[in-house]
Amino acid sequence: MMMDRAHLDCSIKLIGNLIFGSVVAPSVLKIVRPSGQALVDDWVCLKIVVQAFKSHCGSLTQYGMKYMRAFANICNEGVSKDAMEEACGNVCGSYNSAKWSPFIHGYSA
Repeated sequence: MMMDRAHLDCSIKLIGNLIFGSVVAPSVLKIVRPSGQALVDDWVCLKIVVQAFKSHCGSLTQYGMKYMRAFANICNEGVSKDAMEEACGNVCGSYNSAKWSPFIHGYSA
């Protein structure tokens, strides 16, 4: 379970660094919008970004849901589906999601 969480944490950080650069990424991924403003401008984009991550890096699980704001911020910054696919592929291309899947090993967050 800890390896799966570490993989998620590291993957999100590296994807952010590839898309925005290592100096800007930490602040962009953690932006909190003002109260009353939607989490994301384009809900379809959010779905696409999550699917791109899932297809390359594995399931988010309940623990990974904490990164929904980061995914929303990626969309709010206008990152394309192709850029997200490329970043996820570069970061997680060789990751064997089945090896550490909490669903296969019988644990969840």
